[in-house]
Amino acid sequence: MSVQQEQVTELIELVESVPPKQLEAAVAEREGGLDAALTLVFELLVSEFNPAKAAGQKGVFQFDIASTEGQKLHYVHVENGACRTDKGRHESPDITIGIKFPDMMAMGVGKLPGAKAFLTGKLKLRGSPLMGTKLGEWFDHPEV
Repeated sequence: MSVQQEQVTELIELVESVPPKQLEAAVAEREGGLDAALTLVFELLVSEFNPAKAAGQKGVFQFDIASTEGQKLHYVHVENGACRTDKGRHESPDITIGIKFPDMMAMGVGKLPGAKAFLTGKLKLRGSPLMGTKLGEWFDHPEV
């Protein structure tokens, strides 16, 4: 098992065992804190990208994650069959996804489906609603 797989397994265990209201504090105590956990989640998302499903399409997903440390900004850029992620605000996202840190962790490790997060108000979308569906279409998420 790689270091990344071990870290993902640890995050999944935290998400499953720690109540959402305490999850952020528990993650903050880990090495690298919230930023390291978010970086891991976004690297995992990029690893789930399926270029065949996004053939000929492109888009930028901006994530605006609310935490007790302030807003955490990450984006995912898909273009020419490639997917990359970076911290910060993209200059022209197609969609901005607003979400709280505990919900982002649950969604990132496959314990909270994006559609359920949206329908229960845990995830807010600004921009192209159609682009919001592409996260489910272009990425091969493990079953929840």
